[in-house]
Amino acid sequence: MFKLTIDPGHGGKDPGAVGPTGVQEKVITLAVAKKVAAILQPVMSVTLTRYADIRLSENLSVDLTKRAELANSSLSDVFVSIHVNAAIGPAAHGTETHCYPGSIKGAVLAQCLQDRLVPALGLTDRGTKQSNFAVLRQSKMPAALVELAFISNLVEEKLLQSEDFQNRAALAIAHGICDFLGIATPVQSPDANSIIAGGQVFSGKLIDGQTWIPLRAVLEALGHKVTWDAATRTVVVE
Repeated sequence: MFKLTIDPGHGGKDPGAVGPTGVQEKVITLAVAKKVAAILQPVMSVTLTRYADIRLSENLSVDLTKRAELANSSLSDVFVSIHVNAAIGPAAHGTETHCYPGSIKGAVLAQCLQDRLVPALGLTDRGTKQSNFAVLRQSKMPAALVELAFISNLVEEKLLQSEDFQNRAALAIAHGICDFLGIATPVQSPDANSIIAGGQVFSGKLIDGQTWIPLRAVLEALGHKVTWDAATRTVVVE
């Protein structure tokens, strides 16, 4: 089974770029990353560099290094970092994807992602670029960094908050990763209700306005022992 590391950019005290109405990059990147994980979990082992609003280190340089090291130590086949763009002026717009200079496989991965993101999001195609970003430079596997849209652009900031836009971005990223690996994308709605427990993503079903999650699997992922007492017809959680 392929292994994937998804890196939701920023987190904790580092909000990333902040839009004109106060939307924070770190919130968008984590939301999209979790959706990507929920889509791809059935066909590959997925790890997120962060599962909550945290940083891996208070030192920015160390934080970025730890993200790459996490992917390296897990022997991931692919590393994808998710970000949103920003510019001084409010007019900048569009989608772009980055790879490390000279990385042939990284360039292929970046193009696969860009080819899926542009039609899915409907924004200006800013192409793929070669960039010396730390997470790309320090990753030992094919790596790419996506910039979904410009949070500094009022129109795109509003889009980034949209559940539909996030769903389309997540599905496009999932398709791009699968295109690169040469496998089929699992048939799963990107807006599936899901939770993350014990480092695993569990997809639920929305029934009558309520989300139903496989509780036993979640409890076991959290380290609990779950048994069924047939005599008393009760579930025992230890």
